[in-house]
Amino acid sequence: MGSKKTAWRAAVGLAALYAAILGARAAWSRYYLAVRLETSKPAYLHYDFVDVALRTRDRALAAAWRQAPPSVVVTRQGRPVRTIGGLIALPLRYDPAQDAFTGRWPCPWNAEAGPYSLALAPSQDGVDLSGRVRAGTFRIGRRRPAPLPPRFAVVTLESADPWRRMRVEAPDGAQKDWRGLLDWAKFVHADALWVMGGQTPGREPGQIWMRDNLDLLPEMARECHKRGLKFGVYVLFDLTRSKRRLPRYEYASDAKDGRPILTRAISLEDNRRVGDVIALLSRLRDIPDVDYLGLDYIRNALGGYELAPRFYAEMPGVYPPPEWGRLTSGERIVYFARKKIMRRDRSFIDSWQWWRSRQVALIVRRIKNALGDSKPLWAFTLTWALGHQHGQDPVMMNDAGVDADALMLYQADRPQFEEILREFHSYVHEGDAQLIVGDVIDWPLHQRSPDGPRELYRRVMEAARGIYVDGPARGIFFHDLKRALHGSLGPWGTRGWLRQARRAVDDFKKMPAAVAAKS
Repeated sequence: MGSKKTAWRAAVGLAALYAAILGARAAWSRYYLAVRLETSKPAYLHYDFVDVALRTRDRALAAAWRQAPPSVVVTRQGRPVRTIGGLIALPLRYDPAQDAFTGRWPCPWNAEAGPYSLALAPSQDGVDLSGRVRAGTFRIGRRRPAPLPPRFAVVTLESADPWRRMRVEAPDGAQKDWRGLLDWAKFVHADALWVMGGQTPGREPGQIWMRDNLDLLPEMARECHKRGLKFGVYVLFDLTRSKRRLPRYEYASDAKDGRPILTRAISLEDNRRVGDVIALLSRLRDIPDVDYLGLDYIRNALGGYELAPRFYAEMPGVYPPPEWGRLTSGERIVYFARKKIMRRDRSFIDSWQWWRSRQVALIVRRIKNALGDSKPLWAFTLTWALGHQHGQDPVMMNDAGVDADALMLYQADRPQFEEILREFHSYVHEGDAQLIVGDVIDWPLHQRSPDGPRELYRRVMEAARGIYVDGPARGIFFHDLKRALHGSLGPWGTRGWLRQARRAVDDFKKMPAAVAAKS
């Protein structure tokens, strides 16, 4: 009897041993054969590359992939997502440092917020990966900007003239100093005055900033607050106002007559410029009565073709010509400028515009991170092709830290103006970015319309109603008081133009919330 029990126990033990061995082999097989497809972080914003990595411990599979690298598809609700430059399947390449096949998927223009999934593109070599791929997910999100006051209205001042020497004819006809500017802001029923406080270069050799008005800013801010006006100060980032270049900066390159030239715009690659702008804005932030901080020319104002090597190195789906490695830096600038100006390759242009917009957004993010959230940040941005032609995207700007995107609807004739509105209306919702719309006080820039300032009123109101798909603009602005006092005003004069600006402010403040949805 005892021998039977012993034999039975031995058999059970042997079976358990075999089961453990087989289970261990199966576990090892799963471990060894597993293919992991994942992103470097769980969530991204609209200026981001989504970093993708594909890993396996199967050395035979890895060797095959090195010969024929796989591609990845990003899906949303089960459907492949086409991204910048028409890219659907993202090609991967082996990165020895990570022992992985990696790629960078550019977030599509104003992509829907929410979850996205990764998938391997169908294999062309017949390798069966059924049940082996563990594919990850990620999210695209949006930054929530600091809220603006309801129906926000602004007038601006773009002047580097010494403000203490100003002589301003106020609305009542009295001759005043710079305080007359505030009288006109109140005349317009504006909520805020935004002034230019930083311009490069200064008056002295080697001087970074014009200093004439810096000491007046605290006094002007206090005077605005006494009158019930908010006060903002902005800095010109990229474009300088002189051909005199400062040796501390790298300037943007353009091409002219088949040769490279330097422009008077500072390159987006110049980290010293970012640091100098942060230092000035930090000083302005610390003025107690300054309510808003701003940026202008935060883009490639001129040229920018010195960025071409980084663009080719970073942007998936675009490739330099075969002779690129043999070209000098000047020859590369000329080649790239010609390719861009010809605009024959739509995928290339789309990629270039997205990548430049990303560079601007990364600069804004650095500035916002340095300044903190104590005071809202705004930026003046262009509107041609949604700003993309100049490397500006309102959604990227929002995600990077711009709390109010001031859309400059200037220098457009009536058909161009209507096209700009159609593009924005089909592109942005209220929750995508906080937009304020503005027009310039200038008769020639309204094509000398016989209606003069009434055309200013019409354009501002049309933009306020129609800039979003689902509601009115968050604010309006009028640019600028220097032009309103001394610009090309036609027969209407300062009062005629600013009276129509006031009419627009009053009507904007009465506009119902759902007006855009009905228009």
